[in-house]
Amino acid sequence: MFRRRSRGKSRPAIALAVAGIVAAGSAAAVALRRRTRATGAPAADAERIVKRLLEEPWKGNFDVIDECVAPGYVGHDPAEAEPIRGPAGVRANFDKYVAAFPGGAVTVDDQISEHENVATRWTGRGIHSGEIAGIAPTGKEVTVTGLTISKLEGGKIVEEWTTWDTLGMLVQLGAVPEPARA
Repeated sequence: MFRRRSRGKSRPAIALAVAGIVAAGSAAAVALRRRTRATGAPAADAERIVKRLLEEPWKGNFDVIDECVAPGYVGHDPAEAEPIRGPAGVRANFDKYVAAFPGGAVTVDDQISEHENVATRWTGRGIHSGEIAGIAPTGKEVTVTGLTISKLEGGKIVEEWTTWDTLGMLVQLGAVPEPARA
């Protein structure tokens, strides 16, 4: 009278569905882990830290240097003869450019982050009102672009590699002739 149904055919489908849910959850966890630094803060926090360091000293907030730069910081900039070391070195570097371009600003144009690294494309603008690199004030407006790759540990920047249009700045200041165009 009563027939017994076979449960064997539905079990593989259930197992497959459970495996799919587990795989999706694992993939989401991996993605979240990739967007998280070792300290557990999201990559967006790393981007915010780097943005603050690039922009705020130009607005007069030099305290941000101690907040964002690790004591063992090393900065690599081809415009500098030696690496920039520690918060004091970062401060001295900012002092030099802020004195040469008072009222100038750096604007972060774009950022990409992965793990503990942040790549930042930026633009600097200012009027040359103070000596820089042995060049007397010219009163000329200067715009330069650059790219900085920052490595963070524990919520502070420990190392940076910066490249920027130094030649473009020197041409705009009239310190070197404009390169010939093809």
